Amino acid sequence: MKPWLKYLLAVMVLATTIPSRAQSDRVFVPAGSFHSVLPEIKGEPNKVDAFYLDVTAVTNEEFVDFVTENKEWRRSEVPSIFANDSYLDHWKSDLDPGIEETGAQRPVTRISWYSANAYCSAAGGRLPTLNEWEYSAQLLKFESPEEMNEFSKELIGWYSRVNANFIGAVGSTDIETAYGVKDQFGLVMEWVENFKPIIANDLSLDCGTVGRLQKLGNIYSYAASIRFITRMSFSPESTTGMLGFRCAYDVETKDTTKNSL
Repeated sequence: MKPWLKYLLAVMVLATTIPSRAQSDRVFVPAGSFHSVLPEIKGEPNKVDAFYLDVTAVTNEEFVDFVTENKEWRRSEVPSIFANDSYLDHWKSDLDPGIEETGAQRPVTRISWYSANAYCSAAGGRLPTLNEWEYSAQLLKFESPEEMNEFSKELIGWYSRVNANFIGAVGSTDIETAYGVKDQFGLVMEWVENFKPIIANDLSLDCGTVGRLQKLGNIYSYAASIRFITRMSFSPESTTGMLGFRCAYDVETKDTTKNSL
């Protein structure tokens, strides 16, 4: 990216503002570790520091507040280098998401990595890292290996038939982690900060890749592999009906950020 484009992006992010969201809408995720489907040091799981994460994905209602305050991220104003042509194209207009047709409290989709990143930055947070998102997603409670396998089969089926034209309301999946994070599965896929891990440069996007990524030897890791491969197909300006996002927040800044979500 040319230096002047980097400068423009920095200015656009720093200049954005957004109405605050209640701090009760985020939860604390304690530090921990998890095994990834990606190659890792043998016997050493990925360690994740404590962070805060939005309980649910950002909604159309919240995103329209953001673009109302930040004109540069409206559909008619956003530069093409920051979003594809389908950016928010399901909305009726710049400031009308068409809630009466799509339904209330639906995750906002057809937003690019750039716009999601700008929203979170304006909210006093950031996009979660890939490891933070994956770590949180594994903090589910299962009564038995059989229950986990059944959930994973359903998850694989969902990844194969995400219906971008009918998305449920946030909080409607009944899928919730041990710490209260909802809908990491079952509604939309979500942007993460580093959605293309470095290893992606050496991999092709095919079924063989999924097999090579599956290191944990169970059906849940196979489902995770599909998720990784799908992420690798995106570019920062991608805007699809299956992509939404939520924000993360550093522990040391949460209580001192005045205008945070």
